[in-house]
Amino acid sequence: MLKLVLTYSLSSFFFGLFGVSWDAIDRKIDREYPQIPFITSDSLQQKLQESAPQLVIIDVREAEEFAVSHLETALNIQTGDGVAEQIDAKDTPIVVYCSVGYRSAGVAARLQELGYSNVSNLRHSIFNWAERGYPLANKLGSTDKIHPFNTAWGSLVDSDLHAYEPE
Repeated sequence: MLKLVLTYSLSSFFFGLFGVSWDAIDRKIDREYPQIPFITSDSLQQKLQESAPQLVIIDVREAEEFAVSHLETALNIQTGDGVAEQIDAKDTPIVVYCSVGYRSAGVAARLQELGYSNVSNLRHSIFNWAERGYPLANKLGSTDKIHPFNTAWGSLVDSDLHAYEPE
């Protein structure tokens, strides 16, 4: 867990210093997690409209981020081990996401290590989902706001979508 925290902190620090781009994030994810399959926001939205009943969506972001908004049916679980405690069937279709896809790729990798065979990472995660105008929720109901995680990551999404508290 300490390794994950340090990795996220260092990544945020360096991206903050040197700028951030989707290309840089995609390269980092592809380099560190080449075995993780992706699903696009469009494909996931289509599956949700088709009422895929067994599909489990996991938001791996921190509780503060989740409180601002999340995909409507998402569970907020930050680690692969935490997911494994909640989902026994290793063939369950699982989609993980975070802000941009990096943290969720790490969780997806851990789930694969634990024997889960049907795990996908949402490409560009909640940022892309929100930019496409797909439904988001929080405890107050529907919202179009997302937590930008930090200034560096927040530069990847329209600032009109930023919120640090539920609205």
